[in-house]
Amino acid sequence: MNRLYGNGPVPKGFSTQSIVGAPAQIAVHKRSSGGGLISLTAATFDQYVGASDLPVVIHFWARWCSVSKTMSPHFSAGARKLAGRALFARVETDQETSLARRYGIECVPTLVLLRNGREIERHCGAMTAGQLDLWLQPHLRKTT
Repeated sequence: MNRLYGNGPVPKGFSTQSIVGAPAQIAVHKRSSGGGLISLTAATFDQYVGASDLPVVIHFWARWCSVSKTMSPHFSAGARKLAGRALFARVETDQETSLARRYGIECVPTLVLLRNGREIERHCGAMTAGQLDLWLQPHLRKTT
């Protein structure tokens, strides 16, 4: 497949104005206040993914990609809403090229869903928080 990065259709509900003045908030190697959202590196990836008994949702993104930037607040909102039912993480593809190669990332943004360290679902392109919720529902741990 030969895809152009960040040149896909932008889903309904996205606004380029939503990213103006709001740079991506990336907390390196530690949990942020955004519902457990973490940034992963090659050095920390297996530690978090392998240790999680929850499904892991990974947002592969790039700083130069406007669609990735536009999706960032939606991914953060999804992480806050679904905290405790899934682990949410980000991987910056230009900084972590080995992880991007390992998962065959051909476009950004790409979401990869892992359970027990194995990929069970993938989506190339942006999603709103609501679309992310619907996409993940069949794979999430039920809360009582």
